[in-house]
Formats: sequence, C-alpha cells, structure tokens
Amino acid sequence: MNIVEKMQREVIERSNTFEEKTKGTKDEYNLYREHVQYVHKYVILIAKENEVDREVLELSALLHDISMTDGNLDRTKHNEFSASIAEELLRQESYSEEKIQLVKKCILNHSSKRADFRTTKEEHILVDADCLSHFDAIHSLYALAHKVMGLSDAEAVRFVQDKLTKDYLEISEKLKDLVRDRYNLVMSAKTADDLNGGKIC
Repeated sequence: MNIVEKMQREVIERSNTFEEKTKGTKDEYNLYREHVQYVHKYVILIAKENEVDREVLELSALLHDISMTDGNLDRTKHNEFSASIAEELLRQESYSEEKIQLVKKCILNHSSKRADFRTTKEEHILVDADCLSHFDAIHSLYALAHKVMGLSDAEAVRFVQDKLTKDYLEISEKLKDLVRDRYNLVMSAKTADDLNGGKIC
C-alpha cells in the first residue's frame, strides 16, 4: 500500500468513526464521503493538465480537512490543525521532510484567509478542487444550514447560494465550465424543492 492509499484509509476510518459518534445528532457527518472524495477526484482531474507533484497534491486533498473528524478542535482553525495532523501522520510513515512541508503549505493555505500566501501550483489546484467539490455536495451544504445552523428553508437556500457564489468566484476561469450549469441552477432556486427539482441537491 502506497502513502496515498494509507492516508486515504486513514481519513476514511476517522470519518467513519466521527459519523458513528454523531449518528442521530445534528452533527452527523462523514467527511470523506460527503467532501474529501470529491476534492480528491478534482485534484486528480486538474493535475492531468498541469506539471505538478501529484503525490503531494493527492495527500493535500485527502488530509486538508482531517481535523474536522475531531469534534474537540476549533473548526475556524481547521486548516492549522489539519496541517499539524498531516505532518504527524506523514512523519509516522517516514515520508520525505521536504514533501511534508509542501503538503502542510497546501493545507494551511487552502483557507481563503491565507490566499496571499499561496505560491505553488499545488496550492492553487487544491483551492480549485475544494471549491469545485462543494458543487458535488450541495445537499450537505443545505443540511449544514438547515439542520445544524437552524436556518429556515429560505435562509438555508440563501446560505447555499452565498457559499457557492464565493466558491465560484474563487475557481480559476478555465475551470468554471465544470460547474457553470449547476451554479446557475442554484442561483435560480427559491426553495429546497427547487434545488431537488434541478437534481442538484
């Protein structure tokens, strides 16, 4: 089993454990199934068109939100905690120190608050993939707003629209076509039924 496969198994196991612990509560969530698998899919897709370190990119995608599987950690600092957890996990596998630092940099700077610190193609691709992934999990965004945050249907739809508008604007121009139709459907929605009717939620 290679390093990418090991880290994929790690995040799946942690995601499943978190989901089991929160089952039946408003916090029930499977990080891998509802988010990370999509980010991973997109980094692989985008990497084919770019000269990048694919292994670093895949590891960054798999581990970029891993701290979200620990309910005791501050989610507003998830990029910092996830970077630290990734470093620890990769060191346990005797992974290259140089590559560990590249993975950490990608994870730390995927937060929009650290956009000015991005200097590598891998960092920018991770951000693109993260933003694109939300269009594959619109139902999760709606559930977050409606069930976890307690917003009304109309407020939850507005939350989804605001979140995806922010993501859409951050996606590289050449990649916007991948989600343009879904974005337009979301923007025209008035209720959750509209999202379901458009088969996007």
